[in-house]
Amino acid sequence: MSMSVIKIPVQAWILDLYPASTPAKPDSPNNPKLKSIAGGLAIPSFWTNQQINSAFQGANKIWEQAKIEFSPVTIGEKEMLVPADDNGMWIEFTNNLSPAPGGKGVGVGFVYDLPGSEGGVGGGRAAVIALKKGNDAVASYFPSILAHELGHCLLGHEHREHEPKNLMFDVRHPKRHNPDKLDAEQITKAREHAATLL
Repeated sequence: MSMSVIKIPVQAWILDLYPASTPAKPDSPNNPKLKSIAGGLAIPSFWTNQQINSAFQGANKIWEQAKIEFSPVTIGEKEMLVPADDNGMWIEFTNNLSPAPGGKGVGVGFVYDLPGSEGGVGGGRAAVIALKKGNDAVASYFPSILAHELGHCLLGHEHREHEPKNLMFDVRHPKRHNPDKLDAEQITKAREHAATLL
């Protein structure tokens, strides 16, 4: 029996970040800063609609193996005040990008940069993707980053640490061959959770 395609609507945001008025926590190795935010500077997103649509086209090719498609994708622009620390930023993203209670689908923010080495973050019903980290690696890596972060929305924060070919592999490197595969258990779990996002 063939599976039907589950379509998950997306509200994508070209997301400009501005520093919150509350002071940031001090720098420490365990609390990396987004330096431009910590320095009080605004960071425009620099993403274009074409780049976002291209990232979703590639991510959907990866998610085809589970018969899951993230569409339709609506793109808007948004400004957000965020703390300079990574945990505070994630709380703001979760609170402001996730669909309102009773809403459908997921919200995805496209920002210029994120703290530390993160190229993206995801979970619940929100994900955020950083342009700088992808550009520093390989531009064609954006669909893989996006697919991985959307995977956190569907699979939680599981990682397959010993399976480097898996989409949810913990330490992923854009310059190594990575076919972005899901195993049968992940496909089943993702499809079950996808139904709750509709």
